[in-house]
Amino acid sequence: MPALPLAEADSPAAGLSGRAAAPLVPFATALTQIPVGHGPIGIALTPNGARAYVTNYGAGTVSVIDTAANTVVAQVNTGAGPWGIAASPDGTRVYTSNYGGGSVSIISTATNTVVGTIGPIPSPVGISFTPDGLLAYVVSQGSSTVRVIDTTTRTIIGTIPVGATPYNVLITPDGTRAYVSSFGTNSVYAVDTATRTVTDIIAGFELPRGMSCSPDGLTLYVTNNGGNTVSVVSTTTNSITKTITGPSIPYFAEVAPNGRNAYVSVVGNSSVEIIDTLSNTVTSTVFGLNVPSWLAVTPDSRYVYVVNNGGDSVSVFQVPDGPGPNRGPVGGGTTLTITGVHFTGATSVRFGSREARSFTVLDDNTITAVTPAGTGAVRITVTTAGGTGVIGFFYYIPPPSTGDLTPPAGPVEGGNTVTINGTGFSTATLVRLGAVALLPTALSDGQITVTVPPAASPGPVTCQVVTVGWISNPVIYTYE
Repeated sequence: MPALPLAEADSPAAGLSGRAAAPLVPFATALTQIPVGHGPIGIALTPNGARAYVTNYGAGTVSVIDTAANTVVAQVNTGAGPWGIAASPDGTRVYTSNYGGGSVSIISTATNTVVGTIGPIPSPVGISFTPDGLLAYVVSQGSSTVRVIDTTTRTIIGTIPVGATPYNVLITPDGTRAYVSSFGTNSVYAVDTATRTVTDIIAGFELPRGMSCSPDGLTLYVTNNGGNTVSVVSTTTNSITKTITGPSIPYFAEVAPNGRNAYVSVVGNSSVEIIDTLSNTVTSTVFGLNVPSWLAVTPDSRYVYVVNNGGDSVSVFQVPDGPGPNRGPVGGGTTLTITGVHFTGATSVRFGSREARSFTVLDDNTITAVTPAGTGAVRITVTTAGGTGVIGFFYYIPPPSTGDLTPPAGPVEGGNTVTINGTGFSTATLVRLGAVALLPTALSDGQITVTVPPAASPGPVTCQVVTVGWISNPVIYTYE
């Protein structure tokens, strides 16, 4: 599906009225659209990524998508108002919560038929499996609880009280904790899965809804549906460590399996915002969706499937590779390649507020640009007649500074290890010791080590560290 024009996002009829189509806004990737049932809400991918299951709230069905062909291959009738959905870790079953029917349907992925029903559960919504697949946690919005289901016996074996109007639940990768978002208390509840009790209540949210956890289990991303922000939560301290501003009515969040990006569906401008999990900043925005709700990332982290609640469809986009290289010295001068779509006729490429030193549009999908001077992390934007699109981020790396060497001298035959102390070493690519280039081992941003090569004769040589940010000042190492 082509990207929607910036000023005519509601305008499929524009072509019928005889008006010229507006130019297309540049962004990082193109969309594929898959029609599903009426009023879709949730989506879950099987662990191997071969199938996507989509709950159609308005139709009382689940659409099954073959992700190789991106077509619907089956429609499964469930209870009334299917909402939340999750695939079991072994990929044999999919559980869907029937909000209107007060039950959970069990779908066999082998036959794409309902093979069991569990209930009653008042107004069930979010679902999450434990890593071993033996238990499923289901949020009961109607009773402000989480129900624990034994997946072997298909019975409810526990009830955990949480805050009012709970929405979603996730279980950490190690299975030790569950987190539940609560609209009614503007909180997230932390649950010990061993004792099935609430151990912590994290405050400071604004109508929290979607949640996703980093693969290492250390960081939680929570969408504040009423606050136009995304909260970053440390699961070590159960506290908010950063608030990412900007998303207008964020709905759902999903961290890619490789941990590189977090994806947030944004209802306010029908987009998906891409968060770099290293800097916890929005690095790109994908437009052209239609009231996006849940989303899912394929196991290889290459594709994102987004449910369009307003369009009775699912959109698929390939994860933008981003500009390459995406970092360089503060003095500028880095030549990078920017890939995306709708670049024809570009009039401006900016790094933050500064124009590129120069740029060349190679084709509709590719631009080469030379960075201006700058500092920190800045957004890369491309402007065409259709508007301005955010394409990615560029990171300005300050130059390194070398302090002292430990030890400052060594035998002429080499073989000893030297520690170089200084700053700005995190992107070090090599160390120059005299005329010899050495590969360093990074201990921290302020320390790297190298193994000293032999020298032809005793005497001093210069030592310099080369990083993405530039070349450090020279210090002296002495062969004895």
